[in-house]
Amino acid sequence: MDLMRARVTLRERNLLDVFDLAIRFCVVHAGAYAKISVFVLIPAFAVSLAAAQLGGWWMGWTVAVVVSAFATTPYVALASRLVFADSVGTREALGIAMRVVPALLLIRFLQLLALAASMFLAFMPWLWLGTIMLFVAEVVVLEQASIGATFGRAQRIASAHFGSVAGTMLAMLAVPAAAAMIADLAGREVLQTVLEIRPPPSIFREGGSWLALAGFWIVVPLMTTARFFAYLDVRTRTEGWDIQTRFAAIAARANEDAEEGRARRAA
Repeated sequence: MDLMRARVTLRERNLLDVFDLAIRFCVVHAGAYAKISVFVLIPAFAVSLAAAQLGGWWMGWTVAVVVSAFATTPYVALASRLVFADSVGTREALGIAMRVVPALLLIRFLQLLALAASMFLAFMPWLWLGTIMLFVAEVVVLEQASIGATFGRAQRIASAHFGSVAGTMLAMLAVPAAAAMIADLAGREVLQTVLEIRPPPSIFREGGSWLALAGFWIVVPLMTTARFFAYLDVRTRTEGWDIQTRFAAIAARANEDAEEGRARRAA
């Protein structure tokens, strides 16, 4: 990552600022996100919906959660390139995501084991383990780290600002669930009242609906981008990226003034 080419201001942000930045970033780059979504969200939605129809909604939501653990990776690659590179292509972002799949598979398997182990203690250890696992996709994609180095790096990031990381983790869990319920309620109302189409059964009665599933997947790009900016925020706080960029800007302006002075003297 070349900090001097960052297209967002690297400064300390609270969680609301992170989400606000993520929303504006997704709107500005809606075209790039839409292209990635054609290859990621549509197949993911279809697979999870098929699983729900074959095995019930418990199976559909299980498949959706598992697939989403990998479906976020292309958006991490896309967001990182849009922030730090001059240009980005759909093929490039998807290629980066595909290259880290083997490492991410092992990481997610270890994450599943840790989650299962935490069940025996009422999930209390997950408040600590979950913060360590939160940014593993960012570390793998951005730093191309090995498995051991990824966990070590993620642990240091989580420990540096535990409160901020824990808040981000809880938001990553709550917002998709809320989006599914809101999409189900609002979608059923629109279908029934405005379009006069018979809506699917309520999520609260059946355990799920295609409207709720759509709501779950629609927020994946936004939540992934917000998580990426939360990662940048923690790195900025820990490593002083904001100070580095400010000094670099001052040095660049000083060099420009010196060049202009030499040019005037030469003239």
